[in-house]
Amino acid sequence: FERLSSLKLNNNNLSGAIPPSLGNITTLTELNLGGNELTGNLPPELGNLTNLKELFLFSNRFTGTLPPQYGRLTQLNVFTVATNSLEGSLPKELGYLTNLTRLNIFKNKFEGKIPQELASLTNLTNLSIANNKLSGEFPMLNEGKGG
Repeated sequence: FERLSSLKLNNNNLSGAIPPSLGNITTLTELNLGGNELTGNLPPELGNLTNLKELFLFSNRFTGTLPPQYGRLTQLNVFTVATNSLEGSLPKELGYLTNLTRLNIFKNKFEGKIPQELASLTNLTNLSIANNKLSGEFPMLNEGKGG
């Protein structure tokens, strides 16, 4: 897969875990695994896909935390892990994804405070973090960048 730039496996009945070796296809600019029955933890190795512009992992059965290694995906415009069972705190490394225009993490089990680093995401046009267990203040509004 030396030249593969787009891998769309969405809306199937794929099951099992994402193979960590998927992180070796560094030519990918789009990875869509949404709408499947995938389970297990999100592999940190996907953080090696530094050419990704779009990463769709929504509507699966992923558990565990969001790997901080995903903060290396600095070319991302779209990142969605909505409608899974991800938990724990949001990694501050999400704030490194300054090219994001869409961040959808709704309908998970994330908890704790929203990282202050998310205030760096000034290119966002769509942010959906509803239906989690987040608490505290909202960083973007505290920084005077919205509202």
